[in-house]
Amino acid sequence: MNLKELLGDVYKEGMTIEEIEVALADKDLVDRSSLGEMVSKKVFDKTASELASVKKKLKELEQNSMTAEQKLQQEMEEAQNLKKQYAKELAKLKAKEIFVESGLTEKDYTSLLDIVVSEDEETTANRAKAMIDVINVQKQVVEKAVKEELLKNVPKPPAGSGDKIGKVDYEKLIKEAQERGDMVTVAALIRQQQLVEKQQNE
Repeated sequence: MNLKELLGDVYKEGMTIEEIEVALADKDLVDRSSLGEMVSKKVFDKTASELASVKKKLKELEQNSMTAEQKLQQEMEEAQNLKKQYAKELAKLKAKEIFVESGLTEKDYTSLLDIVVSEDEETTANRAKAMIDVINVQKQVVEKAVKEELLKNVPKPPAGSGDKIGKVDYEKLIKEAQERGDMVTVAALIRQQQLVEKQQNE
């Protein structure tokens, strides 16, 4: 089919591209017999619009339902988290109480809190007590070692002369230990000094 046959009565010699496009605008160039049953654009648009509306409503219903469930879930999780947080804070207070009663300062026990504190107060208390036991055992071991070292390294003063010399040596050692902040050694030195003085006075 040529252009003249295609355009029929509207065809004229020397038509421009624009004129041909205008002439073709009203022509139905599709072979509808090959397409099967057709639905008008109006019916199609109406059906598509209704389907879109139904889908939108369904989605809104699903979102509303999901949101309610999610809110409930979130509130439950927040309540659980608050419960755990309060339980942990109470356990921490209990641990602090145990540490203070054992003679530890805040500086001493602050780093231990993360180790011993749990959400269960009883568990936390048991851990804190166990930690105190370990500290006390270590302290006793150190004190014993210091005392044995001092006894080994300090000569017995000779009879009749050593009171003053021994006293001066102990005072010097005690002062050095105090400057270091080593109160365990200070205590051990003082006890040793008293022991030596007692032996000298006998």
